[in-house]
Amino acid sequence: MERMEGKAARGCRRGPCGRPTSRLGVLLALLSVLVAPLGCAPWQVVSVTAGPAPVELFVDGERVKTRSDEGVRLRADRNHVLHFERPGYRAQQVLVRSVREAGEPVLEPGRVAVELRPIETRTRHIDVELQPIQVEEGGEK
Repeated sequence: MERMEGKAARGCRRGPCGRPTSRLGVLLALLSVLVAPLGCAPWQVVSVTAGPAPVELFVDGERVKTRSDEGVRLRADRNHVLHFERPGYRAQQVLVRSVREAGEPVLEPGRVAVELRPIETRTRHIDVELQPIQVEEGGEK
């Protein structure tokens, strides 16, 4: 009896079967109950095309590597921001919204197409026109 009291004093408890369980085991069980609903979130593949290639894609601030034929797999139960960028081009963002259809969350739009435009840069341009002058033989004008 004293031996079990020593274990109980160190953080062991009796589980549902009467066996001692550690605090770590209780914590892991509680964590799995809290995280389990997150694993059941609905997912949707959103078709993404962007040009001119290569374009970097960021979803909710994180860089995503994807091929154009795959699309992007996103959670359907929340909104997402798709950010497209390429050096020398204006970046563009698209909001993909979560809406309810027949009680289930669906992402709209389900297809995103972006065409980036070049950044217009103006360089300084000076037109110089030289006019010939006549020089007389004496070296003077």
